[in-house]
Amino acid sequence: MPSLRGGLHDREKAGNDTMNSLPPELQDLVDQEVERRLKDLGVTVPQPFETLDDPPILHTLGHVPRDVPLSVRLYLRLGATSTQLPGLLFAGFGFIFALIAVGIMGLDDAIPRNWSDAGKAKITSVERTRFSINEESIYAYHFESPEQQVVGVSYGYKGRYKTDDEVPLQKAGNRYRVQNLTLARGGSLSLLFFGAGSLIGVFGLCFPIYSWFVGKKAIRLLREGTATKARHLATTPTNMRVNKQSVMKVNFEYQVDGETYTASATALDISRLTDSPCKVVLYDPMQPEKSIVLDGLPYGINIDELSGRFWVNPLRCMFPLLMATIVCSEIVAIVVLVIRAI
Repeated sequence: MPSLRGGLHDREKAGNDTMNSLPPELQDLVDQEVERRLKDLGVTVPQPFETLDDPPILHTLGHVPRDVPLSVRLYLRLGATSTQLPGLLFAGFGFIFALIAVGIMGLDDAIPRNWSDAGKAKITSVERTRFSINEESIYAYHFESPEQQVVGVSYGYKGRYKTDDEVPLQKAGNRYRVQNLTLARGGSLSLLFFGAGSLIGVFGLCFPIYSWFVGKKAIRLLREGTATKARHLATTPTNMRVNKQSVMKVNFEYQVDGETYTASATALDISRLTDSPCKVVLYDPMQPEKSIVLDGLPYGINIDELSGRFWVNPLRCMFPLLMATIVCSEIVAIVVLVIRAI
């Protein structure tokens, strides 16, 4: 009695012999149906390298080092990934909260100080501010001390003191305050705003920092990378979403000196990456595993197929440059105000 394994082997062999004996027309229909079924299942069957036509741009990129204009370098640094601008917006809003805390509400009371008795002061006026905490308005208590030759203001709720009251004065370094009042409008609440805003800002800043280094790699490969063709392997969604839309990852495969390597590109709109089975990859000749997909560069970067020249409309750089400038200005302002508070 034949074994089970032997029976399966004989059956598989018979099936292969049957497929090989099909007429060419029927074989083509079978191949088309298999390809259609695989496509419906989301499975991509890579074409053999020898059957791929060379993209025209492959032969026009020119010799290295290639010229990469300033506008292209700037655009790559500021928009190398699809999360660059959302990250800048996130960082901008976060640092605005921190700036409000340290610049308007004040951060003085969040810093520990050794307060000592500095005699007496006189309340010269009491004003209601625009700030409130827990629906309680904050009042500014202006004071002067002829003994200390100082004029200042402390903050607190209504009813603490009234005009012409003589009040205890405290000193820490070169700062003076009325006892039981605060130096800043927000009191200790400003520390919460400052901490939360700074945390959100730093988190958002991680994305443009990452994009900055991705852009640096892209610029180097545009200048010095070796061009070769790559075939499309698969397209998969990533865990990242922008405006409720998944960022997609498209994988490619290319060969260098008989070795096979993979390259990938991520984008929201992958039509440019999947419109043909063959794309151009630029790789580092010293480290072939480091590469970029040419059509994976940010939208707006154009390549002249006749000359291989890179170019981008400078106006495309204006918005990301403006956002980066605003975020950097916020950080500088926060640092200056924190130093002043210390």
